[in-house]
Amino acid sequence: MANALLNFSMFHGVFIYQKHLDVGRTQMEVDSVHACIEIKLKNKEIKLPSDYVSTTREARKNPSPYEAIELTYDLFKDYTKPLRYNSIRPGQTKNDPMVTDIKVIKYDPLGLIWVKLDFTKDWMDLSHRPKRTITSSELLPTLIYIKVSHS
Repeated sequence: MANALLNFSMFHGVFIYQKHLDVGRTQMEVDSVHACIEIKLKNKEIKLPSDYVSTTREARKNPSPYEAIELTYDLFKDYTKPLRYNSIRPGQTKNDPMVTDIKVIKYDPLGLIWVKLDFTKDWMDLSHRPKRTITSSELLPTLIYIKVSHS
């Protein structure tokens, strides 16, 4: 995900700020949606991925069913080729900070990732350097799957 956001930042020349909320401090609308779908899935046998789509739509009747969009192969992109960072972990040794300690990530159009471990602290660059420089043609990922047609 971090590499995809960094590529977007570089391609469009914009900074992207990704903030991570503290666990247990917020409740979002999606939490109640997820709970409603989980209840509908309870004791239901799922045989095909499309069963999840129909179950999601059936999970709520009023005021209207949830909208569920079935994804197709042409929507999945391969982000492994333009990989600049193998990891966004702020540290490298045993007692160093982990990815879960990150509060904010800043994606720089120059191809750098900056992190904050506390909202009030200064930005710090990742302790490891980007793997390689990416050309502009590599910023846009290719399809990860190829649709196979049967003859």
